[in-house]
Amino acid sequence: MASKAHRLVKTCVAAVLLLFGAGCFAQAAYPEPESAAAWRALAAGYVRKALKDQTLVQDPALNARVDAAMAAVGTGVAAVDPRFAGARWTALLIEDFGRGAAAFPGGTILVDAKFVRNLELNDDEIALVLSHEAAHVVAGHAAAKLSFMAGMLGKEKVPTAHSALLEFLAKDSYAVEFQPAARRQEREADTLGAAIFFATGYDVGRALGLFDKLAELERPIAERAGDAADTHDAAGVRKQLVARVIAELEERRRKPAR
Repeated sequence: MASKAHRLVKTCVAAVLLLFGAGCFAQAAYPEPESAAAWRALAAGYVRKALKDQTLVQDPALNARVDAAMAAVGTGVAAVDPRFAGARWTALLIEDFGRGAAAFPGGTILVDAKFVRNLELNDDEIALVLSHEAAHVVAGHAAAKLSFMAGMLGKEKVPTAHSALLEFLAKDSYAVEFQPAARRQEREADTLGAAIFFATGYDVGRALGLFDKLAELERPIAERAGDAADTHDAAGVRKQLVARVIAELEERRRKPAR
């Protein structure tokens, strides 16, 4: 039964990605292991800093909730993409991480504990956040950032994935140049993340409430500066996309197998 469900999810995901126009898996300028190692080192640096600053969250109840959601999302990723069968995923809560969540090749997702607490995220919403972040890893978005730097500066200046990552982080102007691609990546992550979430079995209706909470957060920001600098679409737009993807998957699941 489980393998049949997984086959259904993978078939549905392929159809949904075509239907909604997600264009993942761009060619990388650096070998995948080299690119992944550079990003893993960055993640390890964040964790070391959190340990030094004692900002790694020790709340047993909150960690248990996040761990449970991460386990389900890991199973969902494997159902969507067989490359990740048996992969180990870890979600770590850090106080004042500075962003809602960020995923790194190798299966590490760092989550801002304040983001979870301030929005009072339920388990379904946490699973949706982790599904979105895991989708970035599945789609190879981290490697695409480094390929962008290689194309922009030339591999003579950034001959390794590590040097490309350091250069990308060094100047805000690079992030501005990459913004159109970053926005496409976020749409891909919403699309693929919706499919991953669909495979977790968490409640869709409760999870979509995440976007209502995000809409409340983005209002004062939009009033001050607009959303031109943001890599995400407006929360309401994202909610519609995720709901459409899941509705398509549900419709395909209801159709009898031929």
